[in-house]
Amino acid sequence: MSAPFFMGKVIDIIYTNPSEDFTDSLTSLCALLSGIFLCGAAANATRVYLMQTAGQRIVKRLRATTFSSIVKQEMAFFDKSRTGELINRLSSDTALLGRSVTENLSDGLRAGAQASVGVGMMFFVSPSLAAFVLSVVPPLAVVAVIYGRYLRKLTKMTQDSLAEATQLAEERIGNIRTVRAFGQEVAEMEKYTNKVDYVLQLGKKEALARAGFFGATGLSGNLIVLSVLYKGGLLMGSAYMTVGELSSFLMYAFWVGISIGGMEWEIRFSSLQSITVIIGAGGKKLSKDLTFLKSLPNELFKKS
Repeated sequence: MSAPFFMGKVIDIIYTNPSEDFTDSLTSLCALLSGIFLCGAAANATRVYLMQTAGQRIVKRLRATTFSSIVKQEMAFFDKSRTGELINRLSSDTALLGRSVTENLSDGLRAGAQASVGVGMMFFVSPSLAAFVLSVVPPLAVVAVIYGRYLRKLTKMTQDSLAEATQLAEERIGNIRTVRAFGQEVAEMEKYTNKVDYVLQLGKKEALARAGFFGATGLSGNLIVLSVLYKGGLLMGSAYMTVGELSSFLMYAFWVGISIGGMEWEIRFSSLQSITVIIGAGGKKLSKDLTFLKSLPNELFKKS
């Protein structure tokens, strides 16, 4: 996080003394920046390796313990549970959960740390400009959180409706002899068509909401950058800032914006998106079929 600060110093050296020999200062600063970049790359590679390894170990332990719990169930459990659903729990869903509690959590914590340090460095570079920016961002953040919850509600409604349509199709296809015996093909086709039409309506509503959200966020982000440039230009004209300090501030502001956008606290920290994919796709019936997970032994969270 110190890279933008030193890059601002490099810009100041270049633009402040254009007629003097600044080779030594520029070389030393660039060498320092190279060392910082090298340490950052090594730390980032180590973080990714450790998180990937931890995620694979969690998935392995979760799969082994889930399979052990499945084979210990009563025969009545297998009568009401389909083999494909159980296999799907062991394969894709365990991997999704493992990734949620490792990569997503790691990325969320990393983004939170970057945002905190970036805000601190913004105040260090220019307290007045940082106060101006932060007076605008919180109201927009509150609106974004509220709108994000609305989008999440729409997504859940869409997934629940899709699960109902899938369940209807599965039941009717599984009992196709009964449907044919009573001549209800047309009626069942109409029922399923109504279900998927409702899913389509929700999908269009969600698409419209997401389009408005991304359009509004893009416009607000550009306006914030423009206001920072305007305020920074005024401070430079009053000799309260240098071009290097303004450049550093803009880089820190950009990093903070990227970090806040990457956190997605409502999704990453609680892994809500992954859990919704796992639970919502199967609907109420699937959640009933997975009640055996309550009997998982405590050894799941012990060191293997």
